[in-house]
Order: sequence, then C-alpha cells, then structure tokens
Amino acid sequence: MTAIRWTPLNEPGCGGWLTSVAVSPHNPRHVLLGGDMLGIGLSTDRGDSWQSTFGLPSWEIADFTFHPTHPRMVWAGTMSGPCLSTDGGRHWRLMRNGFPPTSDWHYSAPIQKVLINPRYPDHLIAFGGSHRQWHSPGEPLWGAVWESKDGGNRWRRIGTVAARHPGNSQSPGGNIVAVEAAGRTFTTFYAVVPGAGVFVSTDGGRTWQPRNNGLPHLQVMDIAVHPRAPHRLWVALSNYQAQPGQPVLPGGIYRSEDGGRHWKPSVNGLSTKNTTDPNLTARYEAIAVAPTQPDILLTADTAWDGSTLYRSADGGASWQAILRRQDVDCAYPAGLGATVIEFAPHSANIAFVAGSEYVLRTRDAGKTWIDVTAKRVAANSWRGRGFSGLCCVNFRFNPRNSRHAVLLAMDHGNFWQSRDGLRSWTWGGDGMPLWGGGNDVAFADDTGNLMFVTLGQFGNFEGIARSTDGGRSWTILAGTSHGLPERYDRAQPLGIYAASPREVWATVGGKLYCSSDGGDHWQVIHEGPGFSWIAPVSPGARAFYVCGESGVWFTSSGRELKLVEGSPKPCTWVAVDPLFPERIYVTAWRSAEYGGLWRYESGKWSRLRDDRYIARVAVCPTNPKRLAVSTSDHPYHDTCFATGVWVSSDGGSTWTQQNEGLACLRGDVIAFNPHDPTQLVFGTMGRGFFIGRWR
Repeated sequence: MTAIRWTPLNEPGCGGWLTSVAVSPHNPRHVLLGGDMLGIGLSTDRGDSWQSTFGLPSWEIADFTFHPTHPRMVWAGTMSGPCLSTDGGRHWRLMRNGFPPTSDWHYSAPIQKVLINPRYPDHLIAFGGSHRQWHSPGEPLWGAVWESKDGGNRWRRIGTVAARHPGNSQSPGGNIVAVEAAGRTFTTFYAVVPGAGVFVSTDGGRTWQPRNNGLPHLQVMDIAVHPRAPHRLWVALSNYQAQPGQPVLPGGIYRSEDGGRHWKPSVNGLSTKNTTDPNLTARYEAIAVAPTQPDILLTADTAWDGSTLYRSADGGASWQAILRRQDVDCAYPAGLGATVIEFAPHSANIAFVAGSEYVLRTRDAGKTWIDVTAKRVAANSWRGRGFSGLCCVNFRFNPRNSRHAVLLAMDHGNFWQSRDGLRSWTWGGDGMPLWGGGNDVAFADDTGNLMFVTLGQFGNFEGIARSTDGGRSWTILAGTSHGLPERYDRAQPLGIYAASPREVWATVGGKLYCSSDGGDHWQVIHEGPGFSWIAPVSPGARAFYVCGESGVWFTSSGRELKLVEGSPKPCTWVAVDPLFPERIYVTAWRSAEYGGLWRYESGKWSRLRDDRYIARVAVCPTNPKRLAVSTSDHPYHDTCFATGVWVSSDGGSTWTQQNEGLACLRGDVIAFNPHDPTQLVFGTMGRGFFIGRWR
C-alpha cells in the first residue's frame, strides 16, 4: 500500500498551554514552540506557519537552548529528560545516559532547561523542574542538577536546588521553574523554586544558597539576568495566600543589583491589586529582558481580571501597559495570561508572548500583535497555522452533507464546525459554554441545523447543548426539568445519537438516556454501568450498540438492551461495519485481560490485534477489509506506550504502522470520511487533528 502522509488539519489556534518559545540566535526566521503536553512546533518563517516535529519520547515540553556555534543543534527540557535535536528541531532524541532508568509509571527525572557553556559547548548543566508545574505521580527528581562534559552523551548528578537535606547532592529538592547563567564564566547560576524563592550557585551548580532578602514572599516564578551586567537580576512573583479566606499578597517584579543579595520592588506602573481570591489578585509569572537592549523588559499580570502585558524601557524603574486582551484578535477566548515571554536575540522590537490557547508576536516593539497560531479567514471563521494543542475527543462527519464536519476536544475545543470541507472552522455560537470540553455530536436532521452536543470533562456534566440553527445559537439542556443531572454534577456525558429530530439517546454518568421530544425531556432507559459511546447500525436506525463496563450492549428498538455474550470488557469503543452491520469491532483500551481489537461476527468473537493501547477503530465505508486503529496513552510517565496509527487492508489479518507526518503518536480519534473514503482523520491527545490519504 502507499504510505499515508499525515498533515495538520489546521483547526484554529493552539487550544493548549504553551510553555516555551525560542528564537534561534543564528537565524531570526527559525522559531521553536513548546507546550505542556503539546510537543514542539518548528517555524522557519518567524512563526507565520508551523511544521511538525518527531522523535520525542513523550510530548511534555519545557524550555529550549540553542547551541552557541552550531545553528542546527538545540536542546529541549522535557518531563522525560533532556532531548537533543541536530537538525534545527525537526527530529529529537532523548539523551539521559547517567540518569536513572526511565519509568513506566511516573516522570523520573524531568528537566526544565539545559544550559550550555558558551566557551566550552560540550559542557552542559541540566536542571530538574517544570515551569508549568506539571503533575507527576511518584517521586520525580525535582531540583536535581546534572552535568555533562561530553555534549550530553553522559550525565552525572552534581547537586540539588532547595534540597530537603542540605549538603547531600542526592537529596530531594524543589521544582526549578526557571534558571539562568550569570555571564560567560559558567560558574554562577540563578534558579527559582516556587515556595522557596531564589537560589544562587557560585561553584558550577554543586551547592546552592537562598537569596531572598527583600522579597515579600517566596512564590517566585521566573528570573531574568542582564546580559552584560550579570549581577543585575529581575524576578517575577506570583501571589501568595497563607490560608484560604485570608488576604492574598500580590505578586510583582523585583530587582537586584548585587546578584540577589538584596531585592527591591520594581512595580511602578504595574497592577498590585490584592483580594481574597488568588485568581483575581495581581500575579506575574514571566519576565524577559531584551538581549540587544537590556533596559527593555516585558512582563504580564496573569490574574483573571488583569490580563495585561507591560513594557519597561528603563530597566524596570517604570512600566507601561501596552496590551490588553480586548486589543487582540484571537480564535480562542482565554485572557492574556502570558506565562511565557521571549525576545528575539537580534532585536528588541520582536517578541513572543504565550500562555493558554494562543501565541502572540510583535515586530514593532509592542505596538501591534498578531496570533501566530490562527488567522481569521471570514467574520467568524478561522484557520490554523500548523500548530494545534488540542486534546482531541471526537470527530464527526455529517453523513448527509459532505462539506459539514465537527471536531470536539477538551476545554474551548468543545465544538468547532466546518461547513466548507475542512478549510475553515467556526466555534460554537451564542449559548455554548466557553470551556468545559465537548465529547460527541448528533446530526439530527437533513440540513445540519439541528444538532445535539454532549458537554463536560473530568467527570463533570456541563449539559447537552441543542442548536436548531446550525450552531449560531445553543440551548443547554440540564436539570430536573429536563430529566437530566444538574449542570456541574458528577455525571460525565459521552456519546449521543439521534435517529430523527425527536428521538435522541445519550450516555450521561454511565447511564443511557432517551428523549422522544427532541431533547426537551429525557429519561433513563438503562442504568449501565459505565455506558459511554453509541454506534448505530446505520444512520437513522433505532438499532444501535452501546459501550459499557461489562461489555458491548445492543438494542434493536432503542429501548430494551441486551449484553452481547462474551464481549470484551470494559468496552471502550465500538464500530459497525457500514456494509455488513452484523459485523462489529470493539476495543478494550488498557484492559489487562481484553486489551486490543476484537471482531464480532456470526455469534463469535475474534481478537484481531493484541495491543492494550488500541483506543478506537474505524471501518472504511466502501471496503470492509480496510480497518484503521488509533493508539493512546496517558501523559504521566517517561515514555509513551502509544504507537500511533495502524491500518489493515485484509480485515485485520496483517497490520502496518502509518505515522509519517504525525507530530504526536498518542490519540483516541480515528475516523474515515464517509463521503471520501480515502480520507482519514486522526485526533491526538495534545497536538490536535491530522488528516491523511489512504490511496
């Protein structure tokens, strides 16, 4: 078969949390972008478009460091350890010889940043942490300081920042969220740990002392060093609340002229608002100094009602607000919570700021900004630029309209639709919640005007959204008046299916609900347990299958359900062969006993593929021998077990891996286009959607 070549779907915006931006000191057109579970994007046109990157062991990214003399060599800190690229960031490999063995159950040795000795570039220091403060089970080696003298081929641990047991280089330490070297000697380093403050090492990273005199609290989130006066420092402080209900101490910017021995506030012109709510109290999580003009600084208040970017032209003596959220044209609604700020090494006029959902760039010293993850193509329509950070949940083609499709993802990815054959995308509409995630959509009429969407994530019920005008406006169905759980109850909704404009079924809280009046009223018709996704035998049929904890269930009438005898459990996805509806395919994701892909035909179950990380399966609408499966894994250990997309041309007897062009290999979503069966969509967990052609 011809290899499937995957390309980004180009849904708009990022939609996930950004953790780093880096502009190459060798080429201002060369930019790297990283996210908390989004992997890495590569741009060769200053961020106007983004290319996929490959080879990462997992996709939880921290900060970048370009080699001082080799333009194509760059390091990335990741939750899996230090990663190296020798082709400018397109391909990566994990470099942790000397680190503890990788763990299948947690992140063993996360790295926030690798620093390179400018005089002896084979001399590296790597620092254990995560500015995103990413969660991990177990005991990661937070605060660990690692040294390599051979370009990263071998590492040894030499120290610990914020050590619980001072004097012991192997002691557990604190989460290093930012680190900088002072000058070119590569002996003095500054590191910050939230809750512990600022630390300095003057012996190459072996020992560390706190330097917090003058700081109002220790919730330090970032540090910047003057490029020519290494004793001049700035730190960004978040806010601090000792106990819930007590006043919150605001954050701010503080400056030191003596290497951190003394700190003074640098807040003239900044918001210092304080309340009893940390989300509404001024907080600063990033500070950047322009390498070419170090009196120019940028920072941002990330409080929910702050959302303001500030610029200083006098080294922090005064600040001016230069950007507020309402001034920016973005596809996503998040506030201007800039937790990442980066100047271009060549010009103080060029800078990037990022947080959740989008990345902004200025090329005129902050006078104007554009979103480099999306571009508006019509009044309410957007198209992406190649880097999406969506955690994808579902993708549905409207079976009655070849130009209409809907993607569903977590957070603000809850509902985006295209009505021009996947060329541009429009979000939700009036009444659709801004966040909370979407799971499934039912196209309930021939026009695409009547749609139902299940909303909610992390076990919460956000309601069932109904639109009668093609998505321009929505009504949220929830509560006892509709026969449904109340909004925000612990009752995760997942699958939804409409046989007609009036007959609709949905799974909510593991139960199967039915409405016979177009969604106005619902009743439970089966208690489950653990009902999730629904697969009709054909569009409009009242016969369908439902996934459940005890296996796959079937109803021929939309009312009475029967467990299919011997089915794998839990059933996590079911697909019906469009040409032979008596044949179904079932997955049991991560089930120790039943994991893999199963086929049910003529009363018999057959296991077609023994891979417990298979998440979903799709059947070609015109050739039943063509099957495609997605594999997925959670993001909380060193190396991902998901292996991307596998396809079979012989009904599941043999399989080939088809990952060319995929920037992320973990993903739940796999779907054939019923109107163009050569087209496939794969939805990743953290890197958005991709499309490919199976010729």
